[in-house]
Amino acid sequence: MLQQGAIPTDGAELYFEARGEGPPVLLIQGGVSEAGATEQLADALARRYQVITYDRRGLSRSTVSTDVPITMARHADDAGALLAAVATQPARVVGVSIGALIGLHLVVQHPDRVDVLVAHEPPMSAVVPDGVQEEALDTVAALARKDVWAAIRHMVALTNGEGSREEGARSPDPIGDLGANLHRFFGYDFPAVRSSTLDSAGLAGVPESTAIIPTGGAESRGQWEYRCASTLAHQLGRELVEMPGGHNGLVSHPQATAAALMRLFSEPTHENFLSDLVVRGVLENPTSGSHRSDGKPGHSESIG
Repeated sequence: MLQQGAIPTDGAELYFEARGEGPPVLLIQGGVSEAGATEQLADALARRYQVITYDRRGLSRSTVSTDVPITMARHADDAGALLAAVATQPARVVGVSIGALIGLHLVVQHPDRVDVLVAHEPPMSAVVPDGVQEEALDTVAALARKDVWAAIRHMVALTNGEGSREEGARSPDPIGDLGANLHRFFGYDFPAVRSSTLDSAGLAGVPESTAIIPTGGAESRGQWEYRCASTLAHQLGRELVEMPGGHNGLVSHPQATAAALMRLFSEPTHENFLSDLVVRGVLENPTSGSHRSDGKPGHSESIG
């Protein structure tokens, strides 16, 4: 059964949806995606978990009462407030793109709210400085000042486009005004992402009881966001976990992603889980330019 509601936060009211019963899972969307963008993934996970999704502040059904500055820290506080109101125990959090960056800020600011964070391709210029990428993002920002539709097309192209789709996968039509959401995103969220300075050193204080699992899409290899995830994993002493699809695999491959996430969530110790899968031959081991935790060239572990 789908539960819909809203909670007040600092200067905003967040619309959320919750479905299923069990340990809580919070899905933090990327771009201008609304609560229903990952509906198929949420429905699949809801067979085992309470799945929570929401519209970020200022998007669609989440209203803003004051024009407060937007930062990743504020978005993380919003996510923490949502978990405090809806979840009854520490959650498994899955964030994609800006959602992954919000999730990383969340485990810094509210580690007691998070059991496991799956951070899928977080855009982290502090982890992977890249002049070419910065120039490309400057172009996006310039386009957005004139035409948000041209800007979003250019930005999607930077993340390797739409990629493949799982049979039966669909993208729900947006509920809110997409044009207004794009103006909100490029006016507030896009600059907040670019100004974030969070890096692996900033994650050093996160307690060991909160697992951070960077992931990249199998179709995203070589893309900047994939390299951010791979480098972050290496700096945290982990293997990068590859997920089905590309940057937006949560939407394009919902069933395969749900199965992969359930396997990731099934073990409290991620490293033991991966080692067990390698021994049983469950994981593929494609060479992809990531690194082992000893700092030598290695491979990622592919799930799905």
